[in-house]
Formats: sequence, structure tokens, C-alpha cells
Amino acid sequence: MNNPHDDSWWDYYSDQPYVLDKARKPRITRKTISEAIKILATSVLVSPAVIWRYSMLQPAPSTMPLNDFVGLSVSLSRRHLNQIIEMIDELNVKQLLIRIPAWKADQIDDYLEFAERFNQQQILINILQNRESVIHPDQWQAQVGTIISNCLTFTDTFQIGNAVNRSKWGCHTVADYFVLQKKVEELRTQFTDIKLLGSSVIDFEPLSTLRTLINRQPYRLEGCASLLYVNRRLSPYNKQFRIFDLEKKIRLIYAILSLSNKSAKKLWITETNWPLLNTKPYTPNSGNPRSTVDEKTQAEFLRQYFQIAYQSGMVEKVYWWQLINPGYGLVDSRPKALRKMPSYYAFKRLLIDGFAKLPAR
Repeated sequence: MNNPHDDSWWDYYSDQPYVLDKARKPRITRKTISEAIKILATSVLVSPAVIWRYSMLQPAPSTMPLNDFVGLSVSLSRRHLNQIIEMIDELNVKQLLIRIPAWKADQIDDYLEFAERFNQQQILINILQNRESVIHPDQWQAQVGTIISNCLTFTDTFQIGNAVNRSKWGCHTVADYFVLQKKVEELRTQFTDIKLLGSSVIDFEPLSTLRTLINRQPYRLEGCASLLYVNRRLSPYNKQFRIFDLEKKIRLIYAILSLSNKSAKKLWITETNWPLLNTKPYTPNSGNPRSTVDEKTQAEFLRQYFQIAYQSGMVEKVYWWQLINPGYGLVDSRPKALRKMPSYYAFKRLLIDGFAKLPAR
């Protein structure tokens, strides 16, 4: 259980919860078995339609302006505030994602002061959950209500939850995610014009995506948020299960989304990056070379990822996580002065030159 006043469970280097030790990992119970059966049943019933829809979809390059498509996550920072503002202006990025943990709703003024510095950008707020959110859903609802009510001065769009298929983030089953989403749905009576993004599944796990987008739960979404990391395969052109490169992963998720009874047919990729070699403890994985890259390769894969997603025509926005972090960001904060890495300049060129300068495949 996460005490909201005890942040020892949070890894500030990689900006996420620590991996759960064996004693804290969820055990197999009737609830987990029941949820596994429901996921299996849903996949059996819906898979033929998904396969048919997947086979019918074809990439059709987007025509939207890149400033509407290319996004970047920024984290609250007093130390680097002025530099962050300067870099956002230099990059000319117009789509920003800002995380606000539900357990820090009582510190909302700090986040408001930070967000309101970006009055030329469109902002997506990602509201984070922890185990306390699931255990005390009424408290979660009150915290989310506080965040939404205060943020409506600059945005109407909120992503609910983060990595809901990872136990360290608080949801031990998809049913736990349903608890969170239903509580937020009840807030629509108070906030009638908000737009909610959900599912919030991390990595390529189509069964979890299927279960969160096709079900009988009482909530609706204005779009699907997917944390679609592919770094474990290194290049976005490499395949998982010998079939799914990035383009095919996007196509399968969109095929599921097109059949969803919970969400509008809009796919937002709200997190992706490539962790960097030799950057522990900032690297949010084992540091294994099979899923981490050098700085030059990170910049190359960044360009390729945005290009593939854009040319699929199935994605509304893609956000790189995040601007400043030595382990996976665009800027290294370990020196006394911030150091812009090759990926920073690749991101900048992307918004200036589009895809014209990318190597052909």
C-alpha cells in the first residue's frame, strides 16, 4: 500500500514506481483468475472481427500539420523552469503532456503555476494513480475532481491512469482500472465538457488493450491513450512475435479501437522513448543493451518512430517521454549545465523539416 505521505516507493531517478518485490507482488486469487477468464473470453469472441478489421486497414499518410501531431512531455521543475520554457520555445513544440499524480492533488497550485507558463501550447494532463487510488476510490475521485476543476482554465483533455497493466502502478488487474475509470466517469455530471482518454495500457499488450476498450463497464472515452514502447525490439522496424513491427502494432491497436464500444476512434500515443546505455539509475530498465541504445541511435529511432506513426494515418498525436532526463529524455541534467543530446536536435529538426530529411527505407 502506498502512503501518500511516504514516497519511498517512488524512483525519482527514472520518474516511476520501483519494481515491486516478491512480498508486495499481487497473488493469484479468485479475482485475478476471474479477470483472466474474462480477458480470454473477450479475445475469443472478438478476435475474428479484429483480424478482419486489421486485414482491411491500410496505412494512409496523415495530412495534419506536424505541430498538431508531435508532442513532448515536460515535468514540474523549479530548478530548470526558465530553461524548460526556453527549450519549448526553441523546439517550437505545440503539444505538451504534463503528469499530475492524484496523490499530489493537494499541491495542485504548483502544477498550475508550471502549466500556465505554457500559454501558447495545447496541454494534455495525465492523472497518475497508485495502489491507494484503487483501495480508496472515493478519495481518488475527489483528487481527480480537484485536478480537473483547477486545470479547466487551460485544458479540457485528461488522460486517466498510467500503465494500468503494471502492478507497480497500483492496478493488479484490469478490473482495478475499471474502478478508477468509472469513478472519473461520474465526474461528468460536474464537468460536462471534459474529454477523457483512457485504456492507458503500456507496451504492446493487445489482450489488455482489447479488455479495456471492449467491455460492458459504464464509462466512455473521447480517445484511446496508448503508451506504446517498442524499445525492447530496438529499431521500430524490428518485429515482435515475428509479425508486429511498429506499423503493424499501431494497425492492430487501431483495429481493436475501431471495434470499441467504449472509445471514440482516436488513437493517442502518450508515451514512447528509448532508454540510453550506461545511464543507470536513470535508465528505467535493466540497462540491458538489448533494450537500450546510444545517444545517436536514440535520435535516429525517434525520427523513425514519429515518421511511421504519422504515415500510418491512424494516430492523432505522439508524445515523447520526456524533455529532461539523463536516462531516456532529450536533455541530460547530470552536468552543471543542461546538455542537449542528439535526440533534442532530431526532435527540433523534425518540427522544422518534417520527414523530408529522413533516410529512405
